[in-house]
Amino acid sequence: MVKTTPTKIREATEEDALDCLILFKQFHKESKVPYSWDVKKTQEVFLQTLPLENFCTFVAQKDEDVIGFICGMYSQPLFSSENIATEVAWFVNKEYRNSSAGFKLMKAYEEWAVNKGVKYIGMTYLEDITDLSEIYEKKGYVKAETQYMKEF
Repeated sequence: MVKTTPTKIREATEEDALDCLILFKQFHKESKVPYSWDVKKTQEVFLQTLPLENFCTFVAQKDEDVIGFICGMYSQPLFSSENIATEVAWFVNKEYRNSSAGFKLMKAYEEWAVNKGVKYIGMTYLEDITDLSEIYEKKGYVKAETQYMKEF
């Protein structure tokens, strides 16, 4: 019998930069977002946000491999003094998408946000990768907005 190790969720560290950059690039390729991939900028932002109080990055680790991540932040919207958490990016390597890694990452982000005292937690998804609306609704989320982009 093959013994499998559980997926571990933990806060990202500087040592995760290379693994996360690889996943960020995969995320960018699969997402088909219109803007270009900039490895230097991505690395800078990853490292700069690690110590920030209002930003989180969690990684999913299976054995020694980082197989996914979630990044989130909280702030006050223009018209409110309540803190709102926003998921910035959430991605799990294709071969692990049917595992519990994604849900564990989501739970870590939600717990982080609640511990920061946020009133609302936002989650997004990119339709090019997968439609997560049913999962979000089952977890108590309601659709709040839709974004469109135009290139100039």
